[in-house]
Amino acid sequence: MLCCQEVARQIASDEFKEANGWQRFWVRLHLLMCRHCRCYAVQLHSIGETARNLWGPHTEDPSTLERLEREIIETALGHPEGGRGDPK
Repeated sequence: MLCCQEVARQIASDEFKEANGWQRFWVRLHLLMCRHCRCYAVQLHSIGETARNLWGPHTEDPSTLERLEREIIETALGHPEGGRGDPK
């Protein structure tokens, strides 16, 4: 069974979208049983929808958007910039 920290990391990044069938199964099972992670997932979805509605279509360079997304995720998970050893 996955821990809350692992589930939070996966749903806050693109790992969940790209996960294989079993990984997705374990995350969904955890979400069914853990109301805290379920609320977190709903909040992340709401934040994303709100940001897309406010900013509309973007014209930024994709690498800039990826860097900003990575910084937001690291900050949300309590990791300083590059704290997990992610290359910049």
